[in-house]
Amino acid sequence: MKTFKKMLFAWRLFSLGFLCLLAVVIVLTGCETVQTPTQPAAQRGENVSIERIHISALTEFVTDPAGPDEVRLKVLLELFDVFGSSVPMPCVLRFELYEFYPLSSDPRGKRLVIWPEKDLSDAEKADEHWKALLRGYEFYLPLDFMPGQGKKYILEATCFADQKRHHDLFKVKFQP
Repeated sequence: MKTFKKMLFAWRLFSLGFLCLLAVVIVLTGCETVQTPTQPAAQRGENVSIERIHISALTEFVTDPAGPDEVRLKVLLELFDVFGSSVPMPCVLRFELYEFYPLSSDPRGKRLVIWPEKDLSDAEKADEHWKALLRGYEFYLPLDFMPGQGKKYILEATCFADQKRHHDLFKVKFQP
């Protein structure tokens, strides 16, 4: 009988020791999971390229606060990467304004204005135009003519980046 009691005591001692060892291992290793960084690839320095551009529906003609008779074109342009995220990227942008021809295979009519290219390769210059809340670049483009009331125009934006060219068209109507 003594051997059974000794064996039972040894088994309990071994079980208690094993549980204590397991508790020490759990405490020392911790229960926290490893967190992977969730920064966008552009901030991590990885190669991210522009997949497409989009002129937002917030693009419109606005009156210039300096002169109420002068009209400017407010443009919001979004640059999308391969994951579909709108991200700030170094690029060169060109904007052109055309008359709108409604019953034509190419709705761009006569070119009215071509603005100088906007070079966003410099971070400071890009930050001036980047609107984080809207997730796009905002530009105020001056017009050298007065648009006709109720008349429609086609705005074309062209983006040059990574030796590729991306463009988008947007129909904008002048409503004073």
